[in-house]
Amino acid sequence: MLRASKIKLSIIVIFTLILNIQNLNAFENKILFKIDNEIITTIDIYEEIKFLKVFNPEINSLSDVELFEISKNSLIKDKIKKIEIMKFVKELKIDDKFLLKLIKRKYSKLNINSIKDFEKYLKKENLSIEFVKEKFIIELMWNDLIYQKFNKKVVIDKERIKKEISQNSQKKFQKEYLISEIVFNVANKDEFNNKYQKILLDIEKVGFKKTALIHSNSDSATNGGLIGWVKEVNLNKNLKKVISELKPGQFSKPVRTSSGFIIIKIDEEKEYVSKFNLADKIDEIIRFKTNEQLNQFSNMYLNKLKKNLIIYGL
Repeated sequence: MLRASKIKLSIIVIFTLILNIQNLNAFENKILFKIDNEIITTIDIYEEIKFLKVFNPEINSLSDVELFEISKNSLIKDKIKKIEIMKFVKELKIDDKFLLKLIKRKYSKLNINSIKDFEKYLKKENLSIEFVKEKFIIELMWNDLIYQKFNKKVVIDKERIKKEISQNSQKKFQKEYLISEIVFNVANKDEFNNKYQKILLDIEKVGFKKTALIHSNSDSATNGGLIGWVKEVNLNKNLKKVISELKPGQFSKPVRTSSGFIIIKIDEEKEYVSKFNLADKIDEIIRFKTNEQLNQFSNMYLNKLKKNLIIYGL
């Protein structure tokens, strides 16, 4: 178990580190947490904070305590994923074409146009490209592991999809939403009430994006909870109903899912002209619903692994 006094001591160490960035090399690299054979050190926390700031500049305004918690939780998730991945492979390695594709997707969101410019940007931010690549490799290998483990459990009702498409095929204009999420898990009603109140307070205090970074256990958390643009026709019935009651800028109450609870926020809304092609539309919805279910399996599996591991605070 993690002792409160040791956690406080770890936070003090990180505060000192953050406040003395210029003299980082002068500090002893202390072990803060141990998960199985993996460790998290003061330098790991420091590097993780830099990584998160690169892809989420808005977190610069968070307090040191919040930055510590976000980076600690992010590192713990990566370590748990790495431990599980290494049960099936000898090393963290993936085909360069898949890695470069993910890197391009990541740097494009920062309005960077090439891998060379991205590397320059990381150097400017004093962040190692190898550190970033390893995090992306873990992300890709974890996604592959989840697919191999759960793809046969994905349930898609193709006939229902056809029926829903046919009902909407007459609409020339279709809706599309820019969606963000906060996903969380609790053990009981009291824990739910406490967690939900903390989330509401933080949304009011620092906004939805930063609250997602602090509280969400979904992989989207490192991107401020952003899922991206989602077509209304791709949404399941429950979420479609929830979203239909929201206006841009509003967020929902917690909605129960198979992997916990989700709070949905509508960032933007727009209409697009529907170019109807039944086969293409079916394929698009199947891909979306498959990814949606795999993400739920991912959250469930990660939570299960976390419960079965002992995290030592040193």
